[in-house]
Amino acid sequence: MSEKSVKQTKQPKRVKPDKPVTEPSSGIPAKNGVLPYAAAAAAYLLLALALYYQLLFLPMTLSAPDSLVPMASSIALDRLRDASGQYPLWQPWTFAGMPTVEAFSYLGGLYYPNLLISRLPLGDIGSQILHLCFAGLGGYALLRTFRLHHAAAFLGGAAFMLNPYMTAMLVHGHGSQLMTAAYMPWVLWATLRVFHHAKLADAGMLAILLGFQLQRAHVQIAWYTWLLMGLLALVLLVSAHRSVKESLKRAGFFATACVVGIAISAAVYLPASEYAAYSVRGAAGGGGAAMEYATMWSMHPVELLTFLVPGLYGFGGVTYWGFMPFTDFPHYAGIVLLLLALAGFVARRRDPFVLFLGGSALLALLISFGSFFSPVFDLFYHFAPLFSRFRVPSMILIAVSLNLSLLAGFGLHWLLEAPEKKLHIPLKALALLAGISIAILLLAGEGLEGFFRTLFPVPPVESFDLAFMVNKVRWEGIRQSVIMSALFALLLAGLAWPGMRKFLSGAKLAAVIVVLAIGDLLLLNAKIVSPPEASLRSSVLVQRQQVETALAPDDVTSFLASQKGPFRIYPIGPLFGENKFALSGIESVGGYHPAKLRNYEEFLQRTENLSSLAALRMLNVRYVVSPAEVQHPDLEPVKQGTLRLVSGDVPAWVYRLKAGSPRAWFATTVTGLSSRDDLFTQVLQDGSNCRSVYVDGAEWQGARRFAEGTIQSMQRTAESMTLKVSAPSEAFLVTSEIFYPLRWQAILDGRPAFTLEVNGLIRGVQIPAGEHELTFIYDRSDFDKGRYISLAAFGLAVLMVFGGIVAGKRKKEKKQVS
Repeated sequence: MSEKSVKQTKQPKRVKPDKPVTEPSSGIPAKNGVLPYAAAAAAYLLLALALYYQLLFLPMTLSAPDSLVPMASSIALDRLRDASGQYPLWQPWTFAGMPTVEAFSYLGGLYYPNLLISRLPLGDIGSQILHLCFAGLGGYALLRTFRLHHAAAFLGGAAFMLNPYMTAMLVHGHGSQLMTAAYMPWVLWATLRVFHHAKLADAGMLAILLGFQLQRAHVQIAWYTWLLMGLLALVLLVSAHRSVKESLKRAGFFATACVVGIAISAAVYLPASEYAAYSVRGAAGGGGAAMEYATMWSMHPVELLTFLVPGLYGFGGVTYWGFMPFTDFPHYAGIVLLLLALAGFVARRRDPFVLFLGGSALLALLISFGSFFSPVFDLFYHFAPLFSRFRVPSMILIAVSLNLSLLAGFGLHWLLEAPEKKLHIPLKALALLAGISIAILLLAGEGLEGFFRTLFPVPPVESFDLAFMVNKVRWEGIRQSVIMSALFALLLAGLAWPGMRKFLSGAKLAAVIVVLAIGDLLLLNAKIVSPPEASLRSSVLVQRQQVETALAPDDVTSFLASQKGPFRIYPIGPLFGENKFALSGIESVGGYHPAKLRNYEEFLQRTENLSSLAALRMLNVRYVVSPAEVQHPDLEPVKQGTLRLVSGDVPAWVYRLKAGSPRAWFATTVTGLSSRDDLFTQVLQDGSNCRSVYVDGAEWQGARRFAEGTIQSMQRTAESMTLKVSAPSEAFLVTSEIFYPLRWQAILDGRPAFTLEVNGLIRGVQIPAGEHELTFIYDRSDFDKGRYISLAAFGLAVLMVFGGIVAGKRKKEKKQVS
């Protein structure tokens, strides 16, 4: 590139490819200030607006289950928070009651950036798009640290924010993953600054970024971030080593930032860390079943070809025929980006940071293979903290996407600076391969189609015609993907050809290549956001009014909400996972949550999803809600109406369960059983007698009889339950509330009382003779302690930033004076 073109791109320094930069700059060129960053942020926002215009400018919203299910619970918890004046830690409407914060639910109020974002008219989707732009800007800032061309740095950030994983997470309701991943490039940026500048302010900034990412509370994505950060810290510690004293100083700043960052998230993780032992996710601690759980959605090595040909294994949904249970999108990297990333790695392979990007990408790929290539995954599973509690090994491909995006930035920078003689051979080879691919597809298309049809598994559809259509869409996806990838590769080769420098040089060439690379990604992302009709995939975009109507009360929820007394409902079949009932304050034994209490999960399995009248009576179920008519002598029809859902109106029949049990009662016989199998056999064999209950034989020997007491009054809130009772002699009170001894504490007449797990799920307390007041209260102490720690740690991090800046200015002034 000529000196003239270098001036046109306003580069502070020309970086030759044979002399890689190993010492990052401050990241903000002195001459340009923040203007390039503002321009990049504006451009990222425009890209997001173009991709998600239907959600932002049209009356459309998302209808994916993972978007709508938590929405209903969040609205209900917002109301509870307003009514109680305190942050809700227990929701009584789902699975007969379960924690919120400890189960990583309803965390928006604990995420400090939300204090500002929630005051903006953005909504949930707008907040996610803001985080997308933040992710892109992080990639830009990180690459500008290495003095790359503005266009190269911009491409790196744009590629990360537009990778299909991020798009699918937004569209399919996994906002916490997206927003947690948005911090990944920023954490690497701050880590670089800590090790290259060793300043207190940089350590404070790293602590804030780590703390905010952890507050966003997708532990698995945060874990992958810490893996990358730790590897980068190790590389920098070795490559930039000058003296033991200097290395210890840098390592000390880094360790301090990590500790403070963890402390900033204490409000979430202090209570959640203890919940793990009671959660289904905490159960994955070893054994074959745990390994099977942890390796679900492993990435088969052959399926990595979708990085090049997105339609190779179907695009998702019914057309997908890969090795995972199912998926909604292909892990496409972008052919232009892949080629640029390869060029960047080869050209800058002596740069420690580039070596880190390549090495950590390879490690992430090996981990993503999971059960398909177990040595590396097994090593992490057995020895890395918390790793065994995760599933979906392919999720770590977000780290691969980040690294490829950054390497593509290095590749574009090299392409703009490379001597012409170095481009002839690779560009000829690229053009030849792309041309051959298109020619083979055009000349031998029928034979290839027949070959692939022999590989396609039988589609999970009912009719032969539909199965034929699915296979045709699969083949068309492969054919179109190969042609598009080859065409984009040809275009890249043509644009980069040395002869084109006469027409496109410097900033113009960079801009065209950036547009080409981004266009490649946008074409695929558009199919994720709004699938074409011919794709056989349904769109998750619906009219906003449709969702608002579905969340409003209907005749079924209005009827149930009008009934007096504490009770629960049992939604049958497809209604079991519906959380809409929470909006009307209706407590359900169903619902959806990925981290439910372990004892409740066991109860569901033992009772075949509560298909037992004894189990329903024990759980204070008064009404059964069914999408079809049910004939049973113990079920009395009381209401027929319409349950309004986003998927459409559903006819619903409401039945009253006869001989139901109250929320609390006195048991007359308590029997200890040493076997859980025996316990559940006894619990489920009697359909109406709740007076005989069963407990763990390790805490209770034999069978004991008790007097039948009287419940004089009962007062309940979401986090407390107070009963005034009397008993002629010693009695045993049972409450149909979930046994969760970590938080639910029993207080009898002002003194702590011991709580037993009754019938494998609910609570029981011995009551002495006389009149007493028994209170169950949810222990908020760890949560409150965590909030204080978070606030103090955040204050410390802010002091580190501003204190470091002030100290740096004073040090600079002293040098100038001297």
